[in-house]
Amino acid sequence: MPRLLPLVLAVLLCGAASQAEDVKLREQAVELMEIARAASHPGVLRNFEQTVTFRVHEPDGSVQEGSFSRVSAGATGHRDEYTFGDYRHVIVISGDRISQHATGPMPPEVRELKRQLPIHVGSFDQSDVIHSIQQQKVLGHPAKCIEFDTLTNGVPRANEICMDAERAVVLSWRVGDEYIENTDFFRVANLYEPAHIRRFLNGKLQMEIDQQMKVIDGPVDPNVFTPPSKTWDTTYECSTSRRPVALFTPQPVSGKNGDKIVDVLVHGDIRPDGKVHGAVVDSSPDPNLNAEALQLISTWKFLPMICNGNPATVPTDLVLHFQGR
Repeated sequence: MPRLLPLVLAVLLCGAASQAEDVKLREQAVELMEIARAASHPGVLRNFEQTVTFRVHEPDGSVQEGSFSRVSAGATGHRDEYTFGDYRHVIVISGDRISQHATGPMPPEVRELKRQLPIHVGSFDQSDVIHSIQQQKVLGHPAKCIEFDTLTNGVPRANEICMDAERAVVLSWRVGDEYIENTDFFRVANLYEPAHIRRFLNGKLQMEIDQQMKVIDGPVDPNVFTPPSKTWDTTYECSTSRRPVALFTPQPVSGKNGDKIVDVLVHGDIRPDGKVHGAVVDSSPDPNLNAEALQLISTWKFLPMICNGNPATVPTDLVLHFQGR
């Protein structure tokens, strides 16, 4: 049976920016972000191997370890392997075929790892207002830091993203409750990737990542493409598509404790019935808000994704903004 390759849709419900900004300044900020993407995006590599170990710091002080590896043959396909606790998952894509075997649903920690690899790079939208680009020293390197506000529920939130002045890569990322630092960059072909990544949430260390990448000389071992499930499914792309359209997506009721905003990230599938199924909290600075976040998500309604003229299921990340809570 044909299988649609997963698409990730980030639904960030923010108000439109109303503060004035300098057009040329925004142009420079967008250019810095795009150059940073080009400096680290592995899509230009053909045959390469990536190995990753990571540690997740739980709220109770415990630490869980995991690993990830990828062997890529460019457009021909790749093999990914994940481990985290008792979770094991192998995915092989070869041309228009996919085969995978997993011991269970993907844990939120593994999804978060995927968001960070090989480096976290974003983009600006209409909710972001650029204020300045500052010359600073960040993590021991001369850097250009973009200072900007993001308007969330009508409240501006101060953010900062810093790029290495020489190599143009992202050194640090401070957006909302999240802070990411990238260090010990290494070169692979014409790219620069961080050997060490640390992610903080609300000031607390949440994840540490160590990674290495290397170019594979010559052809990739054909055994890499052995199907882990012993069978193949056919993948296909949407020649015509429409992403889900939000119809009813209420945000949490604001509290009375000021304008501070806490973001809770929920992962789930928007299915053809327009509802979010299998919702789980992927990231939350305050676990006391999780049950309310999931209850509210269960009321959200979308026009479903349309792929090749038919309603389709799409994995999605949804953000709830708890203000004054």
